[in-house]
Amino acid sequence: MNISKQHGCRSIVYLLITVIGWGIMYPASKHAVSSGVDGYYLTFIRYVLGAVLVSVILIVLEGKQSYQTEGKTLLLWFFGSIGFAGLNFLTFIGIGYSSAEHATIILALMPLLSFALTCIINRSFPDTKTIFCMLIAFAGIVLVITNGNFSHLMASSSFIGDLLLLAATVCWVIYTYFANVMISVYRWSALRVTALSSSLGTLSIIIITLTATLLGYASYPSSHALVGSKLDIFILVMTTLVIISWNAGIKVLGTINGVLFVNLVPVISYIIGLLQGHNVSYIEVFGMVITLMALIMNNLYMRKNEAET
Repeated sequence: MNISKQHGCRSIVYLLITVIGWGIMYPASKHAVSSGVDGYYLTFIRYVLGAVLVSVILIVLEGKQSYQTEGKTLLLWFFGSIGFAGLNFLTFIGIGYSSAEHATIILALMPLLSFALTCIINRSFPDTKTIFCMLIAFAGIVLVITNGNFSHLMASSSFIGDLLLLAATVCWVIYTYFANVMISVYRWSALRVTALSSSLGTLSIIIITLTATLLGYASYPSSHALVGSKLDIFILVMTTLVIISWNAGIKVLGTINGVLFVNLVPVISYIIGLLQGHNVSYIEVFGMVITLMALIMNNLYMRKNEAET
């Protein structure tokens, strides 16, 4: 196996680790919120602890000198705020107005949104086969989430909530593109980009949470709520580490190919639900198979292009 193939396989593993982490994250978040920890403080706790954890790992592995912004403080803060504060706050608030079905389907729009952003910035278009894989993967996700009941989906729609969820997804698409630029152009490691951007983005999370508390939109979680969701909080803090593997995977596969793996997140969430006793229909299984096939097709096509070049 040549070096490029080794890097490609490693990147796929990185992205699979990420989507597994995110697939676990959604059930944990839902349970924590239902236990009495609101979205503001759930984000606050997760990223204050998570940023510290990632930063410690960076200093241990790459040294204190790596924890320097090299004149890019404002840039890292801006995009870190968009990626971490924007994604989490808009998701938690938006899902309150909309539904979980809509949230997951809008998340599955990430490949198409990444495609649009890349077209705008680079004035270039991905191969038509990649576009085809995106559309097939999204169609599979729609089947998984709706179970073929599209009338129920339309009946539960909320325009404001959907706009907020769409904005949350756009935030992560923008952050992913920025992180990829930092890694490829400035030759920063995925760990360094994650640690610095999350640390500076957490400053915005702290300010937003405290402001929301003063204005009455957020409230301190009770000790009972914290104890009841301690496992969920632990999972959420640990899953901040998968952002490192996300950035590392995107580095090699590219934004458009990499974000296709996002379509696996709801599939993994459904697998967790199945283990918890949730009954999965044939339509849901069919949707999962379509999504997996789209990812495999795109990966095989990408490998073929690498071999030819």
